[in-house]
Amino acid sequence: MVLVFLGCPSVSQKDEKEIARKPEIILHIASLNLGNFNKRIEQKYIVELSKVIKREQVEVLAVQVISRYPGVATRVDFVDELSAQTDWRNAFGEMMNISGRQTGNAVFSSYPILSQHNQTFDHLKTASFEAALQATIDAGVHSLVVVSVQMPPKATAEEEAQCMRLIAASNPDGSNQTTVITGNLPSSEAVRTSNSFTEVLQSESDRGTTPSVWYSANTSFQLIASHTVETELGKLIIAQLGLFRQK
Repeated sequence: MVLVFLGCPSVSQKDEKEIARKPEIILHIASLNLGNFNKRIEQKYIVELSKVIKREQVEVLAVQVISRYPGVATRVDFVDELSAQTDWRNAFGEMMNISGRQTGNAVFSSYPILSQHNQTFDHLKTASFEAALQATIDAGVHSLVVVSVQMPPKATAEEEAQCMRLIAASNPDGSNQTTVITGNLPSSEAVRTSNSFTEVLQSESDRGTTPSVWYSANTSFQLIASHTVETELGKLIIAQLGLFRQK
């Protein structure tokens, strides 16, 4: 300011440039995609995930493709249970609600969540029920925007660019924004740089199995390091970002 799980950091990254000034705070931000988790969510998985979160000193966690079953007592609710285990705030954005099954994205935070907005991609031909949840967090130094996004997997390059423009449009003054976007983001460097984001680099083995993480390419952020951790729910990517006071 995402043990019984067996895992260790698989990649570490540091900026080549030396940090010229000390950040006001260093945030540990993690991301996890549950889209490939084909088992039934049980409490034991969430308990162990909370242990990983505490061990890794994670303060903000974005999760994509969460399935919930409101009102079904026999089902463990991922959002409610993780919030209870960590004593964190949460924001949830629905993508789909069919036959009692609700699917969406979430942001969990040890800091106060000031607001949230759910951006759908209904206008895209290749979209089904994908969306981007944006949560504004009071990080102390200033507000931090965290976007947990599931993009249409069959989107064309132009449609991916449209999705990113929709997300970026909510922060019109990019030079003064501190934003982290994570999920199945476009691989195109042109899309990323045109929206003024820098990517947290990953190893070849992590690409495709771990959510991508982008952060605002301005003086408010400095990447300190990143690594991934294997969990039974999937691979968790953790980025340490230095947050600087805006002048």
